[in-house]
Amino acid sequence: MKKKLIISLSIVFGIIAVLLILFWTLFGLRSITVSFSTTLENLTVSEEEIVQAGEFNKGACVLFEGKKKSIRKIEQYVSKNANFAYISVLNIETVFPNKFVIHIAEREELFAIPFGDETLICDRELRVLRSVEDYISDQSNAMFLEGLTIKNEEVEIGDFLDVEETGIKTLYSAFVENNRNLNEQRGKFEKITLSHYQDEYTKKEYVKAELVTFSGRIFEIYNLDFALSNKIQLMYAVESSLLGYDVDESGNLLDNEGNLIYIKKLETGEYSSFVEGVDDEGDKLTLNLEIVSNCKIRVDNLTLSDYVHRDENDIYYALVAM
Repeated sequence: MKKKLIISLSIVFGIIAVLLILFWTLFGLRSITVSFSTTLENLTVSEEEIVQAGEFNKGACVLFEGKKKSIRKIEQYVSKNANFAYISVLNIETVFPNKFVIHIAEREELFAIPFGDETLICDRELRVLRSVEDYISDQSNAMFLEGLTIKNEEVEIGDFLDVEETGIKTLYSAFVENNRNLNEQRGKFEKITLSHYQDEYTKKEYVKAELVTFSGRIFEIYNLDFALSNKIQLMYAVESSLLGYDVDESGNLLDNEGNLIYIKKLETGEYSSFVEGVDDEGDKLTLNLEIVSNCKIRVDNLTLSDYVHRDENDIYYALVAM
């Protein structure tokens, strides 16, 4: 009886061993390739080097091989090759039975950020792609960004900047949501300046961004952390509206019915509509090209408090004298 049991167990374990061998043979990692999901402008790393950086275990079962580990190693390889800073690993796809495909996107240069004696060229996530000593913004390169509070004591290529003004990391996607791609963003804005301000009612501190275009127009976006996409949409809508008005021989803007547009200037420097019969006639001004060209477009939200609910539509704009 004991002999029969030993024989039976031997057969069972033998079958299991054969199945495991077949399993590992069938699903053992044999092939690793790279697929680039974007065009390559600055990334010059070879596919072989990317695969090598991932330190994959050839022959290991594709079902159990740690892909997150390899993603981390590829992105950390920047310590050996600075050009790896431009790599963003989207994912590693398993193609059964025994293949991995590494999907790579190139990180794009979006911001040029002063740091000490150098300028850091960073992507939308504030990863440092490279550094330069002298930088001049033009319509094809990164937008100059100043006013960031950088917490890193030292910065190396490939590092992610740790900043207080985290809302800046959502700026790119907010523009994309408004159908403005990377080239349109870099082609329009020469410089972005961040600063802090305190709400006069709540006494809470917020971050605002001043965006200067290559044509000299200035936009101000108050409170980057609230309804940013909607604020950018309103910003563009106001600019388009101002540029869309008909103009008479004297440079006055005309409404859709061909009438002059009357405004008044407030003590804050903002312009608002002039209301006949309500406002003082001495404050009556005609909206003209000179006023428009000497105004910045400010976009803000209504005061955020703990007592009144605000949604992302509670925003407004103002023309403000410079």
